[in-house]
Amino acid sequence: MKKYQVIGGQYEQHRYGESDSLRGAKIIAGKNKEYWDNWQGWHTPCIYRMEDCMEIEAHGMITVPDGQKIIIHAPEAEPVT
Repeated sequence: MKKYQVIGGQYEQHRYGESDSLRGAKIIAGKNKEYWDNWQGWHTPCIYRMEDCMEIEAHGMITVPDGQKIIIHAPEAEPVT
């Protein structure tokens, strides 16, 4: 695993990529801006340190099949930037 994870999503977390450098993570986040509904506009995914993330098995998610392994940020995790 790399040092930084780029995670966004309005209704559920979505991992866009990972990078060894903060600069690389910012580039990934900038290329994956999300348009949120309800007039919330454009949002840039957040960057988290790998130690603030965890791998879980998906259950009952909208965009991921049950049983698939995904990486999400911990509930108490704070974005790097």
